[in-house]
Amino acid sequence: MNYNIEFQIASIIFVITVMVVFFSKKRWPSTANIVYRVVMFLTLATLLLDVCSVITITKYVGGNKEIEFLNNLLSKLYLVVMLAYIATIDIYAVVNTIHKKKTNVHLTIKYIELAVIIMGLLVAIAIAIANPLLYGGEGKYIYSYGIPSDTVYVYSTASVIFVLTLLVFNINKVSLKRLVPIITFSIMEGSVAIVQMFNKQLLVIGFGTAISCLIMYFALENPDMNMIDELNKANKRSRDLLLNILPLSIANKLEYDAKPFFEELDNVSIMFIDIVGFTKMCSEVGGTYLVKILNDFFGELDDLIANFKVEKIKTIGDAYMIAAGVPDSYDYNCQEIVKLARQILRLLIDFNRRKHTDLHVRIGINNGRVIAGVIGKKKFIYDLWGDSVNLASRLESNGETDRIHVSERVKYLLGDQCGYEPHPLVDMKGFGKLQTYLLT
Repeated sequence: MNYNIEFQIASIIFVITVMVVFFSKKRWPSTANIVYRVVMFLTLATLLLDVCSVITITKYVGGNKEIEFLNNLLSKLYLVVMLAYIATIDIYAVVNTIHKKKTNVHLTIKYIELAVIIMGLLVAIAIAIANPLLYGGEGKYIYSYGIPSDTVYVYSTASVIFVLTLLVFNINKVSLKRLVPIITFSIMEGSVAIVQMFNKQLLVIGFGTAISCLIMYFALENPDMNMIDELNKANKRSRDLLLNILPLSIANKLEYDAKPFFEELDNVSIMFIDIVGFTKMCSEVGGTYLVKILNDFFGELDDLIANFKVEKIKTIGDAYMIAAGVPDSYDYNCQEIVKLARQILRLLIDFNRRKHTDLHVRIGINNGRVIAGVIGKKKFIYDLWGDSVNLASRLESNGETDRIHVSERVKYLLGDQCGYEPHPLVDMKGFGKLQTYLLT
């Protein structure tokens, strides 16, 4: 064996190693992933055919028809597979330059690009097969040349130009991570082709394809990185959902230790909001329509409370529960929740005007000691318990339409920041007759 085929042997080991690792792990389905599988198999095929053609070409003897036929077959098959490899890399480049916000025009352009690649490949294969290979040199310097070999060089050069054009037109539209394999291919294909052209006995083209395959794996098709990326996205979706259900500090606790817990807090303000006459409206306008309206209103409430230092605790039917001072305590929570209550009444007026509805609410606010936490084993919810919570609920149910009904404790904490109108004494379940107030 006069040729040095160490490059090929090392490349075959590279590619087989990548393939074993690649196929040993679960794949995330993607078009690029499928194309990359084809790239790996074609890379391995070109390397094996390259070695086989080298073995036969060094034993090439003029006049020995059997060896000549075998060598021609292997050499041309190698060239055809190399053309298919180059075309597949082009397809890979097209796939990796599809924008996230793809339009019909963009997709049409991609289909045209694929059609050009396929047509070019078919023409190149036809030329390579139809024309004879020529041989020159002696001993370890014998090599094949002629139109079939030149066709591969021309197609390779055209491919690099095509890929670089894709790169230029998509440089600001596609992430760098997806462009790395394209850049890698252009550099490797261009450099090894030049080296091979002037040093035919080195046989470095196969080595270049193996390196490109390896870099493509680490740059874009590394399954661990894809899996990490997908897991990060899934974790973000899960966390966003968790934060829609639980306060931030509570979500952080449950992420690391998902078990029930509760704590007692002394200074917490609780507000209940309830739609007046909801049941009656359901029978008049239909439950489905009314629930849609309720969803719209509660959705706007969600947006509104995001501007205040409060926590939405839960909705119960047509009731909406909010608290301030939990889970993180602060002194002015009563003032904050009253300020929010006034904004809710303004929002309701605007909502009725925009939606052509006639919703009305009762609002009850209390302040005091509560037990707050998460209990149970499944379907966690952050909740509040205690007499202070029950009184806030009673204040809402015994309040007046579109008014803010507060307890004596809230009046004391607000002081002269608000005007008050004494509410007629009402026997509240579990509390008896209490003096309460309507804010003015």
